[in-house]
Amino acid sequence: MSQSRAMPGDAAARAAACRDRIEEELIRGYIRLALTPDQASGMRTITLAQFGALEVRLTELTSRDEATPMPPFWVEIYSHACGSVVDSCGCFEFDEDELNRAVELVLEARQCQPALN
Repeated sequence: MSQSRAMPGDAAARAAACRDRIEEELIRGYIRLALTPDQASGMRTITLAQFGALEVRLTELTSRDEATPMPPFWVEIYSHACGSVVDSCGCFEFDEDELNRAVELVLEARQCQPALN
């Protein structure tokens, strides 16, 4: 009877698949956000994932001062334990660099808390 052994390439393939899945969820979230009604506060927010007490949110600032160069989209890590955002990154258009930064933020949150699902 043979035993399976994890190969270094297997770990790299799993990591790449995880990054791809997070990237896909961010893109899907971006599309879902467009269908979400504005809140009275001038923003829209959806939840992308939850890892223990940490929630990954995508927020769009729908009313902002155009003269201020502030990103309209924010990927936020919200801590239910603290009741506040503990980390975030702003995005203007989710180009490759911004998307990579957002994926890294989600991966960091995922490493801090094991997934419930």
